[in-house]
Amino acid sequence: MRSDIVIVGGGPAGVITALTSKSVYPDKSVCVVKEIGDGVIPCAIPYMMATIEDPKQNILGNKPLEDAGIGVIVEKVESLDADSHRVTFGSGDHLRYEKIVLATGTDPVIPPIQGVDLPGVYTIRKSLSALTAMKEKLESSKNIVIIGGGFIGAEFADELSRMSSVDVHVIEVMPKLLYSAFDDELCDAVARILSAQGTHIHTDSKAVSIDGDTAVRSVTLENGEKIPADLVLVSVGAKPSVTLAEKAGLRIADDGSIQVDEYMRTSAEDVFAVGDCAMKRDFFTRKPVPVLLASTATAEARNAGTNIYGIRVLHQIQGTVAAFSTRIGDVAFASAGMTSRVCDKEGFRYVTATAAAPDRHPGILPGARNMTVKLVFADRSGIILGAQVSGGPSVGELINMIALAIQKKVTVRELDMMQFATHPLLTSAPTVHPLVNAAHQALVKLRSSVA
Repeated sequence: MRSDIVIVGGGPAGVITALTSKSVYPDKSVCVVKEIGDGVIPCAIPYMMATIEDPKQNILGNKPLEDAGIGVIVEKVESLDADSHRVTFGSGDHLRYEKIVLATGTDPVIPPIQGVDLPGVYTIRKSLSALTAMKEKLESSKNIVIIGGGFIGAEFADELSRMSSVDVHVIEVMPKLLYSAFDDELCDAVARILSAQGTHIHTDSKAVSIDGDTAVRSVTLENGEKIPADLVLVSVGAKPSVTLAEKAGLRIADDGSIQVDEYMRTSAEDVFAVGDCAMKRDFFTRKPVPVLLASTATAEARNAGTNIYGIRVLHQIQGTVAAFSTRIGDVAFASAGMTSRVCDKEGFRYVTATAAAPDRHPGILPGARNMTVKLVFADRSGIILGAQVSGGPSVGELINMIALAIQKKVTVRELDMMQFATHPLLTSAPTVHPLVNAAHQALVKLRSSVA
């Protein structure tokens, strides 16, 4: 068998690489090889437990690929020979290529906890059958323990709190939930919402064992506390899936990801890597960062798909701005760029300002929600370094606009003078828009510091 372009991996990065390369190079044959035949949309996995009535509604199907004339093979790639431009499947069959893109994603991190392999202990597997099995177990469970308070842990806790019959505990080793994504004020707001919904939160806590014989019965914390458990979800993180790349002799970065340049090229000729398996560099520090986001993965996919037969677009990705968003309870939380905590860690001098206002005007209009915007600017230069936003649904798109501002190195003065559309039913009032007001407050601070 032969295909001009082969993509290994059927997640968002693999799909977008295939669609992009086919649109840019329509005369080339493109094939996606994926190990999981019943893959799901990753970001919606927590909501398959209650919000989505039928888990099949979250399936990541092949129709967009097939409609574009892209082949799909459900097989495991056992080896890659970069010299002969050939991959070998578990069946023993071979597939030759001109260009290949590794979009192999991640594997869940399995902590060295006694009992982690007991029946009733789950990790996030991105297949419909695995997640359906977990949902079925949830429906017969009363006591649920989530080990890990990052996005997956917090979103699962929020989702499960809608099931009145369950008792949910979240165990997090860091001082706060979502500690790496938000500053304290938003972390605390998330914890308050989850606690009000009945979730028990254990921060600064470590699970030392998962107890049971033929099935899980409890989780023991480092302080000796035992928490009853019928089901345990382990969500302490994910690591790049690089076994195939390692076996092929590709260069692996110190953080365990596949080393790539800014055009997603690996150390082997005609071999690219995109998505969660590929190395990420921070937008400001250029240091490797473990930011695993579908939005970043698809940007890399468009980069690789466009430049796979020669560089067409220069310097397309200058690093990840780490733009996150989530919803806990009925409140949206979002972040992009550097938090104050990260600025302190990396030695950046900065100024912050926070402003709040209703996202409708006047605020008595139906659907109005309070929106809070915190902006982080570089001292002296006034370039925006980051932002955090909370409020109603409009938060999701506001953070995307701010992420672009970060990428374009917009200054506090430019945001202070920003011209924007407003409407009573759609936005904050032009007189009190929290994005502009926060920028203005920061500008006042910066001016006073140089007076």
